[in-house]
Amino acid sequence: MPFKQLVERVTLNAVEELLRYAKAVPAEKLNWRPAEHARSVLEILQECAVLPAALTAWLQERPQAPPRMEQYAPYWAQAASLTSLEACEQALRENTQKLLQVAESLSETELSQTAVAPWGRTYTVAEGCLIHYWNLTYHLGQIAYIQLLYGDTAFH
Repeated sequence: MPFKQLVERVTLNAVEELLRYAKAVPAEKLNWRPAEHARSVLEILQECAVLPAALTAWLQERPQAPPRMEQYAPYWAQAASLTSLEACEQALRENTQKLLQVAESLSETELSQTAVAPWGRTYTVAEGCLIHYWNLTYHLGQIAYIQLLYGDTAFH
């Protein structure tokens, strides 16, 4: 399977997995935090919904030094405005499609170029195309664990 098709396939599958688990969370538990410094399912969904938009800009810019975190403020403001599972789902789907469109447009030469993430790590553009997928699967595990903490032992 060609790389770009793989990126699309695993990313869209991860979106569906994340949403399936999130939709199994009762409405009264969406804002529940299992510990003082932990995030709620809704806060996790907010991040997952806007990260692909930030990654789209990052892939297009391909900074060679860590970007200033302030330039990502509009994305975090968008995240804070997503106050329901439905709003998060809509933004997640829209932003993921935009990211996948950018990934699809990249040439083989561009895929081997590098960019520096805000946290200082250098990635190839190809690796950058998979950051959203990685983040989705990471947060899927967090949502599943939160579910266990409030007593939901079902496999969703």
